[in-house]
Amino acid sequence: MSTREFLLEFLRRQGLWMISANTLSKVLGFAAVVYVTRNTTEEAFGAYSYALNIILALVPFMGLGTYQSFLRYSTDAPGQSKKKNLFYYSHARGIFFSLILISLLWVLAPILCKSIPESVGPSRILAFLVLTTLNMEFVKSYARAIHKNGISAKIEISYAISLLVLAIALTSMYGIYGYAAAVAIAPVVAVLFYGWKLNLAGYKWATLDSTFIGFWKYGIFTTIGALLAHLFYAVDLFMIAQFVGEKATSVAMYRVAIIIPIATLVIPISISATDYVKNSANKNKPNELRSYIFNYWKTFGFLSFISLAILWFISPWILGVFGSSYQNGAGVMRIFLVGILGAHLLRVPFGNLLSAVGKADWNTYINVIVLLLTVLACWYFIPLYGINGAATAMAIMMWVSGGLNALFFQFYINGLK
Repeated sequence: MSTREFLLEFLRRQGLWMISANTLSKVLGFAAVVYVTRNTTEEAFGAYSYALNIILALVPFMGLGTYQSFLRYSTDAPGQSKKKNLFYYSHARGIFFSLILISLLWVLAPILCKSIPESVGPSRILAFLVLTTLNMEFVKSYARAIHKNGISAKIEISYAISLLVLAIALTSMYGIYGYAAAVAIAPVVAVLFYGWKLNLAGYKWATLDSTFIGFWKYGIFTTIGALLAHLFYAVDLFMIAQFVGEKATSVAMYRVAIIIPIATLVIPISISATDYVKNSANKNKPNELRSYIFNYWKTFGFLSFISLAILWFISPWILGVFGSSYQNGAGVMRIFLVGILGAHLLRVPFGNLLSAVGKADWNTYINVIVLLLTVLACWYFIPLYGINGAATAMAIMMWVSGGLNALFFQFYINGLK
């Protein structure tokens, strides 16, 4: 397949909608953070960032992987009624398990936030992200399952606009607590219209069809794998809080410095989300899978390299938007950008391909190895070089984890007849 044909197929699957929506989401999210950092103290934003890191690390447990299993097994569902029944089965169980997790987060907040006690209040507000985000992801997944990527993209746009508006309104009234509330409420606002449009209103305790063998196994492995992946992006902040002085200020500086690099993952993540159903359907076709990754590199790999190089040069100016003191994090941002290129080219595309072909357990094994190595790397670099050491450890491990994903995917391809 030529590059032109690859792009045309991507556009036919409403890929431009997906990229545009996710990019807009990051831009408006960036604007919201700029507003918050300029209207709260570094200490307050650092406490919020630490609380958010804890919640995001546990977000993969929302629903015990039910929405990921729904998306994976929806490709095997014969007909729309089977898809919708699978949706209701997954959605009901997902909500039930999420409510349990929220209760645990409320009770354990003082223990989880022991390093930065100011994070307890924001963490209890952000705990509701577990439920609101799950519901939004379920609606988006259903839209993708019925090949309506455009609706999934519009939900993302609605979320971005809602977040910005709520962040400005609530932060101006309640400070950092208002921002935490805005982050938790925005997913609810985003799906109100589209849930009704897709006729997904209501809550039904449906049963699981016997044809979906492996539904819960896939979901559990996806949950564990996602948890480890989130911990991978959180372990640096946790260890900065342990080893670096002026904890909240250091966390705030580091958090702001890595916002833009992590936001660039919108490119590979949007492409993987657009093509997930297609790649799942091609799980037994090695030639199509090989062709897909080569065409991805030829088109979007080049785009990733150029965009990250531009950000490397203008990093001091970008960080100055958050406030003059944040420009001191330019070195952190540049180191992190080198590592994020490995995520663009290897970690995200190959990780999502393994998930799409049903090898969520392999992703989990890889993430266990990567997380252990990342803890060791952070343990070595952070005491020596502070937040620059944290960025160095993460940059190295993003390339290592991407290489492992690519290697395991090659093992899968070699095993196909």
